[in-house]
Amino acid sequence: MRVLAVDDEPDSLRLVRELLTQAGHQVMTAQTAVEAMVHVHVSPFDLVVLDLRMPEIDGLQFAQFLAGQWNAFEIPIIVVSCRTDAESKSWAKLNGCVQYLEKPFSPVEFLDAVAQVNASNPQTRP
Repeated sequence: MRVLAVDDEPDSLRLVRELLTQAGHQVMTAQTAVEAMVHVHVSPFDLVVLDLRMPEIDGLQFAQFLAGQWNAFEIPIIVVSCRTDAESKSWAKLNGCVQYLEKPFSPVEFLDAVAQVNASNPQTRP
């Protein structure tokens, strides 16, 4: 699967990249939503792993951006966030996020969420 991981925290981004790469996925990373927007215009992705708290444009605004793009509106999103409030989780769901994991998450929990998305999306690329 081609995955775009978006997080402004380098350690979190590195962990997500390592887990996904070890599981056999192709990973592109972005430290800002603006950088991620550029990647979406250039490359197709099967999944976005998204942090919510980011400078300038936050993760929910990025999810809304994806929903409005003809080439990206169906990309499933897994949120990985330190936000634990019900409002953030509701907004994430309303904006197309299919999984919501609270930081810190376990590698097994994360990879299970990725596997569920992969299994439910017949259009993913190997």
